[in-house]
Amino acid sequence: MADDGTYVTIAGVRRTSGIASTEINDDDVSAIISECEPQVERFFNTSFTPKERIDILDGDGTVRIFTDKNPLLSVKELKIDGDSVDIDDLLISKESGKIQLNTTAATSTFKAKPKAIAIKYLYGMVQESSTETITSTASTTGNDISLTATDITGFSQNDWVEIYSMDGNKEVAQINAAPSGNTIQVDQLVLSHESGSKLVKLQTSEIFKKLINIACAIAMVARIVGQSYTDTVGYGLGELNVQKGEPYTQWRETATQLTKERDRIISTLKPRPCIR
Repeated sequence: MADDGTYVTIAGVRRTSGIASTEINDDDVSAIISECEPQVERFFNTSFTPKERIDILDGDGTVRIFTDKNPLLSVKELKIDGDSVDIDDLLISKESGKIQLNTTAATSTFKAKPKAIAIKYLYGMVQESSTETITSTASTTGNDISLTATDITGFSQNDWVEIYSMDGNKEVAQINAAPSGNTIQVDQLVLSHESGSKLVKLQTSEIFKKLINIACAIAMVARIVGQSYTDTVGYGLGELNVQKGEPYTQWRETATQLTKERDRIISTLKPRPCIR
């Protein structure tokens, strides 16, 4: 059985392209999705689901540094010249990936030394879904942390969630066990969170899903045109001759409209910068 992609499904790509399984089988559509998804991610220089990364960076002697990838969802661990820095002592800018040392930090600068900074973090272009709940007890830091919530409806194992409240602490974690009763277990918390914190499920932006569907659909149209050389475009029956014509005109218009919609969407979005 052919597999769906990370972000889009075979059925969704078929719906966008209008191409049935009699023209391109599911295995080939799955292969096209596997090719297109990473290409779109590379274009925007980010991931459309939370992804962990470790950067080894040069320090510049200032109070701030930028991660290679963004948006920056959570800093899991940070070391300066081998010494760990408390995550509570960091000021984090999500969109730019900027990490700044607070005045409470044990060290005042990112040491000016090659490869002195090691950062483990989560990044990704994601958005909040409508699935959310409120915690009913405070949580501590550590691995495999159980969060007691008022409602766990809609949350599943492997979902990514964001937890935050008026205490100012905000981070992303992954549910690593099947939610049960009124408990949701996450893989790791590096910050403590007060009771009454908001816990919201994260999802891939629908606009990026649409863009990937369109990219896959354009690739499928190209495949259709390329394989149409074997199509019968005319035949004779006695003294009668019938010419059906090439289907290229219809597919060209389909490709044109898909390309226009792709370019319109891209014009409203920006690739994520890597700041140095």
